[in-house]
Amino acid sequence: MSGACAVAADERLAAYDFGPGHPFQAGRLDAGLSLLRAAGVLDDADLLGFGPAADADLELVHDRAYLAALARFSADPAPADPAEAARFGLVGDNRPFPGMEAAARLVTGATVASLDAVAAGDLAHVFAPVAGLHHAQRDRAVGFCLVNDVAVAVARCTRAWPLRVLYVDLDAHHGDGVQAAFYDDPRVCTVSLHETGRYLFPGSGEVHELGRPPGTGRSVNVPLEPRTGDDGVLAAFDAVVEPLAAAFRPDLLVTQNGCDGHADDPLSDLTMSLRGFRELARRLHRLAHRHCQGRWVATGGGGYDLDRVVPRAWALLWSELSGRRLPSRVTSGWLRRRPGAGGEARELEERNQRTVRAVRRLVLPPSVRVVYPLARRRPGVSGRLPGWEPRAGEHLAPRGPLVLRDRCPASLLRRLEVDPGIHAFVRAPEQEREVLARIAEEPTGEVVVAHTPEGVVVGYVAVLDPEPGTRFSSLPGLLEVGAVEVASGWRRGGVAGALLRFAVEPDPFEDLILIASGLAWHWDLEQSGLSAVAYRRVLRRVFEVAGFESFRTDEPEIAYHPANLFVARIGSRVPPARRALFTSRLVRAAADPGEGSSGQ
Repeated sequence: MSGACAVAADERLAAYDFGPGHPFQAGRLDAGLSLLRAAGVLDDADLLGFGPAADADLELVHDRAYLAALARFSADPAPADPAEAARFGLVGDNRPFPGMEAAARLVTGATVASLDAVAAGDLAHVFAPVAGLHHAQRDRAVGFCLVNDVAVAVARCTRAWPLRVLYVDLDAHHGDGVQAAFYDDPRVCTVSLHETGRYLFPGSGEVHELGRPPGTGRSVNVPLEPRTGDDGVLAAFDAVVEPLAAAFRPDLLVTQNGCDGHADDPLSDLTMSLRGFRELARRLHRLAHRHCQGRWVATGGGGYDLDRVVPRAWALLWSELSGRRLPSRVTSGWLRRRPGAGGEARELEERNQRTVRAVRRLVLPPSVRVVYPLARRRPGVSGRLPGWEPRAGEHLAPRGPLVLRDRCPASLLRRLEVDPGIHAFVRAPEQEREVLARIAEEPTGEVVVAHTPEGVVVGYVAVLDPEPGTRFSSLPGLLEVGAVEVASGWRRGGVAGALLRFAVEPDPFEDLILIASGLAWHWDLEQSGLSAVAYRRVLRRVFEVAGFESFRTDEPEIAYHPANLFVARIGSRVPPARRALFTSRLVRAAADPGEGSSGQ
């Protein structure tokens, strides 16, 4: 890969203009690029050539009937057929304008050329500022978006190359059109951080919109409250997007960097500042190099304050993409801040935290949540794991003898090798050892491993505190089995059951309640060759041999997929009052505190 960067834009894109008085005007192109040129960070050599998108590419996402209507209504004057215009969404905010079909093809062509250049390795990063028309649907225009350029470019990319694409949408409005285009495609993971649809167009993007098989879990939404601000958006990004990338293992990052979440934008109420957009760009850049070999295409997306916000936001994004320093700091003294009252601010923060926790439990495997914890314990505060001396055991697997070790310190784990068959969520097998060491360094967790006599780890179990704010986090004497992983070549040999049994057999666990829950513990259901129901039976047997029982729960992430289960092991010395308190939380609506403890 050359490492070079480019901008996919020129004056032709100014033709995408709904006219005076419309939020989406041609002036956005000149406003943004003129600042880059005046700052000396962009010249003609940085421009990527592109042409209009071809019919074959557009038809990967849009119906032919809609594309034909788009062409007809591009005439000057447009056909006088209000019924047909309404059928295809070419009314109101998407009112026809002369040449709109050609303009939409050019925007899409710029995005297609951007992804082609990055996927082929000709460029590392490309910025397509007049792009990111993420609302357009298969058969109609929506929300200023005539053609879904991002969906077209991603669809073409995944057909031409065997690449997995992570699409991150930071626009204040939910990226509904891109989500719909890939709702059942496991090769594309879409994640949208946006202002909640309870108050804002398009009214979608709830946490339960998770995709359809075989793409279940590849659609991720983080709806945030109005007035969330920089810190809340950045906290949500850190809690969801980075661990999601680790789990999905993408080859290419595509982002929609709409800046309409700014405090001065007239169309949303997220109240972000330029600092927040700069920090998001930095996080995306790190993510691209950590998980995608640097491949990153950024689109401009929404943003409707053309004088103060859009040019500065684009300049900060291009500076991050290109590594070119802006000549002077963009001051923020003009920002209008609208902080809420203290009680209101705390309430919206709590609502956002509940949303983030729900998203993490719905879309992140337990092993990923272990490595990317929601919040670390304060320094100097020890965890609640009971103390016992490190132990060693053995298990005779069909492939040979294994050594079992618990309470493994990070220093020991870094001296061991890791079987390449353990690859739950890191791209390079050699990184898995550092993942295990990172879990061991958490003050609230312990790692138990199975390794060969030669020192090759073939499986592990992680036991830790539940995430803060979850249903059981405040319950005393309760821990969670956060991960069970066995290398692909060592499965079907009883390793998982033996490892889990060894992990939880020390006497101090008789004073504790252990829980385990989630979807497809290795996140490899689609590669296992088993149905969801059969996979669930296998998982249940693994836990049953270690003394766990199945329990009924109304947790949505358990109920929504047939591979999910909730199991618990209640120690023999757990007091009856604590047992009753635990079972009362299994089903929130239970009339009697003990009703939730019936087995499945």
